[in-house]
Amino acid sequence: MTDRVQVVALAGSVVLLLLVLELVRRRRLAEEYSALWIVSALVLIGISLRRDALDFAARWLGVYYPPAVLVLMLVAIISVASLSFSVILSRQQRQIDRLIEENAIMAAELRELRASDRGGRVGAVAAADVVADAAQRGAEPRPQ
Repeated sequence: MTDRVQVVALAGSVVLLLLVLELVRRRRLAEEYSALWIVSALVLIGISLRRDALDFAARWLGVYYPPAVLVLMLVAIISVASLSFSVILSRQQRQIDRLIEENAIMAAELRELRASDRGGRVGAVAAADVVADAAQRGAEPRPQ
C-alpha cells in the first residue's frame, strides 16, 4: 500500500471515530448504537497502521491491490450496521404498534365511561381508574 493511500485511510478512520464520539457527546447518537461504529473505526485504524496485516489479508483473499481490502472491510461494516439498525427499527415498530393499540383501547374505554355517565365527578374518577388500569396493563410484559 502506498504511503498516500495509508495516510488517507488512517485520516478517514480517525475522522469516523471522532465523528461518532462527537455525535455521542452531543446526544445525537445513543451509546448502545455507537459501539458498532467505534469498534469499526478502531479496526480500520489498526488495519491502516499495519501494512503487514493488510498485505496478509489481501494475499489470503487473493486480492492483488491491498488497499482494496479496506474498501471490502468498509462495505462489510456498513452492511452489518445496516442489518443491525434494521433489527432495531423492526423492534421499535412493533413497540409503536402495541402502544397505538393500547392507546386506542384506552380512548374507547374512556369514551364509553363518559357516554354511560354524563355526571361530573363520578365520570372523572372512573376515567382515572381506566387510565390507571391501562397503564398497569402496559407495564406487564406481553408475549411477542
